[in-house]
Amino acid sequence: MTTLVLALGNPLRGDDGVGAAVLNALPDLPPDVTGLDGGTPGLGLVLSLQGYDRAIILDAAEMGETPGTWRRFSPDCLRAQDPDLRGTLHDAGLAEALLLGEALRVLPSEIIIFGIQPGEIGWSPGLTPAVAAAIPGLCEAIMTACAARADSE
Repeated sequence: MTTLVLALGNPLRGDDGVGAAVLNALPDLPPDVTGLDGGTPGLGLVLSLQGYDRAIILDAAEMGETPGTWRRFSPDCLRAQDPDLRGTLHDAGLAEALLLGEALRVLPSEIIIFGIQPGEIGWSPGLTPAVAAAIPGLCEAIMTACAARADSE
């Protein structure tokens, strides 16, 4: 079982860089887990996901919540336009890439999306304090998700 932890976003745009910040804060990943900073790939996301059994995607998400709030979603939430998820900041690219990957039958069998509510998206690097404060809890949830699948095999 191979797992990809994929961070999306642009660290030069404030809280949009939270995915990369979380990825960098994760402790040592198990040998069957690969961490990748995917940037803002658009449909190219399909290529990053190909060949893995499971993917955990990290991205800033507009949910109408307090900055730093994070939630776990499935790809179905993007397809159904879940009212709690107004979309990741890359919603068109992420949603379209997942639909393309599904049509091509190259997606991992399990995809988990962790969306983090941004506070400020601008043209300066660095996270707001509220979003930065959410990183430890999110790292714990990601490591738990990695361990849960490994324990069930």
